[in-house]
Amino acid sequence: MGGTRCIFRDCHVSSQRNPKMHFFKLPVRDPVLLEAWLKNCGNADILNVAREKLINRAVCARHFRYECFMNYKLDRLIPRQMPTLVRVSKELAWDMEHLDENGEATMVKLSVPKLLHLIPPDNFECPLGFTEDALFGRKYAVKRGAAPKPLLLIASKRKKEQDAKDNMAASMIDNNLTSVKTELSTKPIDLTASFVQEADATIIDAIMPTPPAEENYEDLQHKYDELKTNFDRLATENGELKQSVIKLEAHKRHLNNSSSSKPQLYNSIKKYLCPTMAALVRMEMFGSAERAWKQDERDFAKELLQLGEDVYAHCCDEWRFRLPSLRMTRTWLEATTGPDDDNDVEDQML
Repeated sequence: MGGTRCIFRDCHVSSQRNPKMHFFKLPVRDPVLLEAWLKNCGNADILNVAREKLINRAVCARHFRYECFMNYKLDRLIPRQMPTLVRVSKELAWDMEHLDENGEATMVKLSVPKLLHLIPPDNFECPLGFTEDALFGRKYAVKRGAAPKPLLLIASKRKKEQDAKDNMAASMIDNNLTSVKTELSTKPIDLTASFVQEADATIIDAIMPTPPAEENYEDLQHKYDELKTNFDRLATENGELKQSVIKLEAHKRHLNNSSSSKPQLYNSIKKYLCPTMAALVRMEMFGSAERAWKQDERDFAKELLQLGEDVYAHCCDEWRFRLPSLRMTRTWLEATTGPDDDNDVEDQML
């Protein structure tokens, strides 16, 4: 059968039964996030699937909170989200988000999404298909004792390893017993006490293999001391980095608070400048086409133009002076009278 099927525990959703449902593939490129997904899925069979085949396995949208999605269509997830819900009904679900703290799932009531990008239009049909398929609530009742049990991935791996060791030990015992039986069958029967004791010792050695030697305690203590030293060093470096960040943020706040605005800066330095230089500095700091030129700025531009248009153009093009346009300055120069502007910078500073 083709199509996609949800790998979550006791979930019957598939692309054939629920064609409008959206499925999200396992994060196989992120081992930590993948392990969290598999733990919440609680499907022990999926642990036996090879890693290269997990890329084709997926989880349906029912197991994610509304806040995990980017839109009301529920077809795109925010990065690094995890499936945590086992639906009991449209409004209720077992939440496995805090399994490590609580040791069991928690019954939660799912609220209607309130974020604007998650509110669907009136004629939009929810792709989760609660009205079409009610099998998701049959496995787990609302009672507290029916909460889904967490899947311990590490314990499962250890159990597999222990089963493999037990099978190997059983195989060794069978081989030893077979060799003992073969040896006894080839020898003549001797019922003396020495033979019986020897046979008993042989059988006991075959049934009770020599236990593996325990790891040296001194080596373990040395590894522990080395790890503890590295941990203390990293903790010290982390504390120093945090202090550096705090100092940098405090310095940044100090710079932001102590920085002056342009008018304040101009008023602080203008008293050290002559009137002509003050007008030039003011034009450089505040001059623009949208701003009305002050009278002393006009006078400076006219005096500069009287030196020659080539001098005026050189100051604008080469020296990058922020002067009025040549046409405007020429108009001021040709006019017999001009507007009487106020020269008080403190009262009319922009």
